[in-house]
Amino acid sequence: MELYLLLLVAGCLSGVLTILFGFAGGFVVVPLVYTTIRLHTDAGSMANELAFKSAIATSLLLMIINSALASYQQYKKGKLKWPYIFPLAYWIAVGAVLGTFASFYLSANFLKWAFVLYLVVTIVDCVFRQIKHPQQQQESSARLLTTQERSVGGVIIGAVAAALGVGGSVMTVPLFRRCGLDMSSSVALANPLSMPLAIAGTITFIVGYMFQPVVLGTHFIGYFYYPALLCLIVGGYIGMKIAGPWSNKLSNRTHERGYIVLLTLVLFSIL
Repeated sequence: MELYLLLLVAGCLSGVLTILFGFAGGFVVVPLVYTTIRLHTDAGSMANELAFKSAIATSLLLMIINSALASYQQYKKGKLKWPYIFPLAYWIAVGAVLGTFASFYLSANFLKWAFVLYLVVTIVDCVFRQIKHPQQQQESSARLLTTQERSVGGVIIGAVAAALGVGGSVMTVPLFRRCGLDMSSSVALANPLSMPLAIAGTITFIVGYMFQPVVLGTHFIGYFYYPALLCLIVGGYIGMKIAGPWSNKLSNRTHERGYIVLLTLVLFSIL
């Protein structure tokens, strides 16, 4: 029971992070769902052995719901800049399919350290931007994404995020910041762009299960662990309601500093 209450709190936190920073909660969700499955299944059982895969699948499904709700809120506020979303979203979906399949075969250690390297570079870049541009830049000088950023960048974002079961905001937000968008706009764009990778990744898990079905137990639908999912959905909705009024109150500089802190916490959480 305690773990499910913790999942409810984690869901609330993921909702807050989704609204304020574009994080759909994967870094919070995956470890907790993994631990919950391991503790509630018999050692040596198929569910116990595939706990991490189930945690990623559950996180991706939750990401669809959180991202959709957050995107709707951003849409109502008029914050979605469509030229930045398409065609990048299509390439992210392609990358998500590749990343999900790759997660079945690639070394988890390789994925982990490649992502750690990316996070270090991104944190340094964000800190450097804070030093180089102490005053907020005008968003009117923002540029559109290049063809390479949309295609190659989109595939990489989708592949890495889907393979790790996390939202792509840790890559999309820095990408949009480099284009000159402010934090509020960058975070707003991160939410709808998390949806194609989450949808593609979830579908890939479903198809994979159809071709290689395994019996995980009564609390599973395919790879999805629905007791945890329900707690996370309820908590996420509450978290979004809490964070909604604050999304427009953070200054760009404070917003980015908070993002740097969050990226640093993510980095240490996976080391």
